[in-house]
Amino acid sequence: MRTYLPRTVDDELARALRTSGAVVIKGPRACGKTETARRAAASEIGLDQDTAAMALSAADPRLLLDGATPRLLDEWQAVPGVWNAVRHAVDDRGARGQFILTGSATPEEDARRHSGAGRMRNLTMRTMTLSECGAPAAPASLGALLDGALEPSSGTAATVADYVSWMVRGGWPGWLDLEADDAAEAVASYVDEMSEHDYPLVGGPRRDPRRFRAFLAAYAGLVAQPAALAAVRRRMGEITGRRPADSLVSELHDFAARLFLVEDQPAWAARLRSRTPLIQTPKRHLADPSLALALLGAGASRLLNDPQTLGIVLESQAVHDLRVAAQAARMRGVFHLRDAKGRDEIDVVVEARDGRWAGFEVKLSHRAVDDAAAALLRVAAKVERPAAALAVIIPTGPVLRRPDGVWVIPLACLRP
Repeated sequence: MRTYLPRTVDDELARALRTSGAVVIKGPRACGKTETARRAAASEIGLDQDTAAMALSAADPRLLLDGATPRLLDEWQAVPGVWNAVRHAVDDRGARGQFILTGSATPEEDARRHSGAGRMRNLTMRTMTLSECGAPAAPASLGALLDGALEPSSGTAATVADYVSWMVRGGWPGWLDLEADDAAEAVASYVDEMSEHDYPLVGGPRRDPRRFRAFLAAYAGLVAQPAALAAVRRRMGEITGRRPADSLVSELHDFAARLFLVEDQPAWAARLRSRTPLIQTPKRHLADPSLALALLGAGASRLLNDPQTLGIVLESQAVHDLRVAAQAARMRGVFHLRDAKGRDEIDVVVEARDGRWAGFEVKLSHRAVDDAAAALLRVAAKVERPAAALAVIIPTGPVLRRPDGVWVIPLACLRP
């Protein structure tokens, strides 16, 4: 039996149960939602596996809600009437922390399903960060960075090869004990299963899984890049030999988002001192960098010999880990900044709810730190609101603050 590794979202779930009648945990299949929910639940029922539960639900979904609280309703979307039954039960009981709902897909909008506003709290759960996976590193807090309280530390001695192994394996709890190449095969199988089984469940049985897989492969080729869906469409055409309709690409993107397989990085709505317009196109990301690598067919050995792809995937990993940390620290979100001319950009911008922000550049080597720090300072000076912090993220070395005020932080060190 595998030992449960603590997740950043554990504390978020406990906090949400203290403040809401029900908590809905959303995230990609196999990211660990059920195991995390079980640690907080007093009773549970699996709605996609329990045939008796399905029979009960046909008679009256309210019968599924009886049990010690918090009661876990795993894969709630398998029983359409459960949502409204939970909503009414929360109203009737007038107590917090009654239910935990987990789901690996967002069902289509149903006019009969109430929004749940004021009763249910949504909680996003992602795959594991490098620190959650046990990467050996001294912690560097995102919150402390924005507060001006971060302290230098020894950082990490992890090598680029370590990062390659970690990213190929991915942040999937069930595969942490596998070697990188074995985990890569598991991730590739995961992509096939999602395309052939989960996609038809969400999109309809007549949907062609090959088109969905081609969409995901096109997305992987654009990871960590600002790209319109038209660019995804062109990539799909290159993969399949036939360019799809615009409407199909938008539809496939919607399905992928509902399956939590893609999570784009929106452009930051900053005000610049100059009149140079900023692009509003999001950067494209899959739910875990390992998905992109599996779709690109890039194993550990190939990735080590392809520094360009490695650098791009490292940036995607940084965005992933910063998202987890920013959510736990109750920040507004993770964005990117780039002007229309492509001259000024910041890889990642984390903005707090009070408007403070930190800018990050992600580099594969410490030899690129000087140029990255200079670029951060130059672009940040054009933003009307001064940055609370600027940092260059690299794979290895100490956590330190340079004489120019820019921090250098190894990726594995990041924490909320």
